[in-house]
Amino acid sequence: MKAMTLSRTMSCFWASAVLVGASLGIPAPPARAAEDPLAGMIQKIQTAYETTADWEADFEQVTRIEGFETAITSRGRLYIKKPGRLRWDYREPNHHQVVVNVGKIWVYTPEQQQVVVGPFAQVSDSQLPLHLLTGVGRLDEDFAVRWTDPARPRPDGLPALTLVPKDPRTGLARLELEVDPAGYFITRLTLFEANGNQSRFRFSRIRRNTGLKDRFFVFSPPKGVVVVESPRIGP
Repeated sequence: MKAMTLSRTMSCFWASAVLVGASLGIPAPPARAAEDPLAGMIQKIQTAYETTADWEADFEQVTRIEGFETAITSRGRLYIKKPGRLRWDYREPNHHQVVVNVGKIWVYTPEQQQVVVGPFAQVSDSQLPLHLLTGVGRLDEDFAVRWTDPARPRPDGLPALTLVPKDPRTGLARLELEVDPAGYFITRLTLFEANGNQSRFRFSRIRRNTGLKDRFFVFSPPKGVVVVESPRIGP
């Protein structure tokens, strides 16, 4: 049962890491942005994240894992600091924490009194999500980007984009995102994996450049917690 719980937890987190990595790694589009509405939207999103050193938000995450009948709904607070620091504090329905820092990932489950630690680069067989996470990926090279609704690019609502990986080995079928037109931060993200898993995220109470300290992303196991070293963490 514990192994199944950890597997589902990691499946949920992996979706989280990919999605947030995408938001941190959006590259500058070509110079045609001024005349192309789609390129212009990408440019505005790029500018918003380029001028953000750290940010935090409340999140609601609904994950549907292939083979399970019921979806997993989780809520909590996330914290992100460039380069490559993440902290997900899950508060509902169960408390657990995921921390990524300096190429390592810690998955802490208080009810099991256990933390699993391993190299983040091996969470997936594909390096694309890691590249996006660290900001070295290029959206225009790694994805085909289009309006989610090409007939109506939502000028009267939240702009929505669909990202399709050019490399089928990534394990991702597509990403869909919605953007706040006021600040051009991503407020809703949906991940469609090639294996049938789906994860939907909604972000709220977003705060930018609050000055998060590096030590906030350092995980120290509480007394009595068993530390399990894993050469690979993943679904």
